[in-house]
Amino acid sequence: MKNLFKLFLICLLIVSCEETEPILFDGTTAVGFSEAVVDLSIPEGGITSTVSIISTTTSSESRTFDVTVVDTQGLEASDYSIGTATIPADSYEGTLDVTFNYDGLEDFTPYVLTVALEVPGGGSAFPPISFNLLKEYDIDTFVCGDFKLSIVVDNYGSETTWDIKDSTGEVVASGGPYDDEAAGTEYVSNISLPGGDYTFTIYDDYEDGLFDGSNTGTYNLYCAEQTVVSYASGSGNFGASESTDFTVVE
Repeated sequence: MKNLFKLFLICLLIVSCEETEPILFDGTTAVGFSEAVVDLSIPEGGITSTVSIISTTTSSESRTFDVTVVDTQGLEASDYSIGTATIPADSYEGTLDVTFNYDGLEDFTPYVLTVALEVPGGGSAFPPISFNLLKEYDIDTFVCGDFKLSIVVDNYGSETTWDIKDSTGEVVASGGPYDDEAAGTEYVSNISLPGGDYTFTIYDDYEDGLFDGSNTGTYNLYCAEQTVVSYASGSGNFGASESTDFTVVE
């Protein structure tokens, strides 16, 4: 989204590739966020997220834009506060601060705040931005015995395998290879582990990870009881293998 918006902005500002100076777009102002989704882990004490906004025009004076709340999935009004969307004078870019509070959030509960910009004078705003929120938890003290491993394959699932080794190097769980020509298919494995230190490793025989040139796969090792508690995750081209160390608390 960010790159597309910037490309659109460049097209509006430049008459041709041969121009050495940008020419201001004199049509209707359009304003948008530089990204569509922000993932945040909320620490004790809260956090402020600063997101960029971009305009197709400049102004000799600083500009502010109203912000509308589109969705508050699970959130109360006291859980967040929205600042002012501001673009400084003679600039195409500005910022918006959104602050999230810690105390009112529940453990292991996902929240979403979606906001949109309003442009006065007949201008247009690009799609809204969504903040995906999760209250920070201490994975070093969280007790989990049953796990699930989700692998979403690319077109060459037969190249993908994985294992979990304990602190002695012994393989205690493993899986794969999977089917070919099934990009987007999810394979879920149930795993039980006693307390201890482990290493999860995912392998790709072709050494291009979970990416076949067109399709991108993912993997996520998480707690079966609390699915938001993840111990190893990744996606795309990680080469021949990718490893993550983790601890299971007794």
